[in-house]
Amino acid sequence: MSLRDLEQIQHDVVEPRSRALLAEVVKCYEGGAHRAALVSLWIAVVADLTSKIRYLAESGDGQAAEVVDGLDRALANQTVSRVQEYERNILDTAEKRLGILLPRERVELERLNEDRNLCAHPGYIDDGEVFMPDAEVVRTHLVAANRAVFAQRPLAGKRILTTLENEVKSESWPNDDEYFLARFFQPARETVKVNLVKVLIKNSLRPPDRSNRVAKRSRESVYAIAAEAPALFEECLRSVLHTWETSASLGDEELVRAVGAYGSRSIFWSVFPGTGRSRLMALLDHCELGMLLDERFFVCGAPVDPIVAIRFKQIVDELDAEQLSRAVRQSMDHRAFVRPAIERVRLSASFRGAEANLRLVEKCSADLTPEDVALLREAIETNARDQVRLAGYTEAILSSIYSGCPTSVEARDEWSALAEWLHEQGVENDDEYYLYDAFNELVSANE
Repeated sequence: MSLRDLEQIQHDVVEPRSRALLAEVVKCYEGGAHRAALVSLWIAVVADLTSKIRYLAESGDGQAAEVVDGLDRALANQTVSRVQEYERNILDTAEKRLGILLPRERVELERLNEDRNLCAHPGYIDDGEVFMPDAEVVRTHLVAANRAVFAQRPLAGKRILTTLENEVKSESWPNDDEYFLARFFQPARETVKVNLVKVLIKNSLRPPDRSNRVAKRSRESVYAIAAEAPALFEECLRSVLHTWETSASLGDEELVRAVGAYGSRSIFWSVFPGTGRSRLMALLDHCELGMLLDERFFVCGAPVDPIVAIRFKQIVDELDAEQLSRAVRQSMDHRAFVRPAIERVRLSASFRGAEANLRLVEKCSADLTPEDVALLREAIETNARDQVRLAGYTEAILSSIYSGCPTSVEARDEWSALAEWLHEQGVENDDEYYLYDAFNELVSANE
């Protein structure tokens, strides 16, 4: 092990008080005192784990507090046997009770403890030889201890999940993927990450207290994990869906929420149980539209599965104006709602209805293509009773749609044609209130 490697290990130590203990280990190693190095290394491991357990106890972890209370009583009463018992069981405590260690890491540290016992006690191996560890043994234990203990933050699995459960319901939850990843996902060990992802997926499909806010936050956190660790996302999504389906826990509401949350991702359809898919198609043919809205069916937009996407489009076409507005408000992808909204503009039968329908298009303005703008122009021009052009707020809404629409030469040409037509209609009808001068100036300024 090079000097640079040893410096890096010492640099990685999270607990400041453990750095001094590890420095002693390094000095013994560099001086060839390998038996002393292993004894000192075990002392550093116990001290570092104890420090982490105390931190968890101070942070409100009940299991950790119980362990600390027992240790402190033994120290105060100078009960040596209890202190020794604490040290003997510390690896079991760290793995089983607190989730600080992984099973594999515990095995590696148990090997360190065995070698430490051979070094610290007058034990002999075969033929009366004293155990003399070489440099390779010390290096192996040092690397394992650093990876499992010294370089890890004091976060237990249950503590992470409890903190997440509390914070995801709070008013102070930041709408920031980096916050979630840095606070909960990245510091967690692999086994904790699996449990964390499963909890979030379950919360997104079956939110506690039917809280759509918790469902939304959980879903967005799962999206962040899917970008950070796609294989883990796939594994956990498959596990939750198959477990719920085989245990008859994947009910109608969960089916709808599952498609709404993850149906826009191809991986969802590859892990979705076949029996669940069959039930989903039957459900979509018979359920009430209100139920689909209540269970957030439209959140991620049109599903990528072609057969389900066809049924999705049919359902969107069946929505009335209020239902379509709800679907647009809850959706993250408005592309599936653009054409239905434009068609409603064409069919507008009143001034207020025309304004409401244009508001729907306004919500989708960021997703308008040049073809959509052409259809909107045609819808306004061909409206049977001229209700759109003569509605009081049409000019303001069109200006907002134009401002939010992606710019392109083709789109600008369509907007220019619409602005010109609206102005000409006002002139032709000798109506100074509907000349659309402000809209024309807005469009002309960007040509």
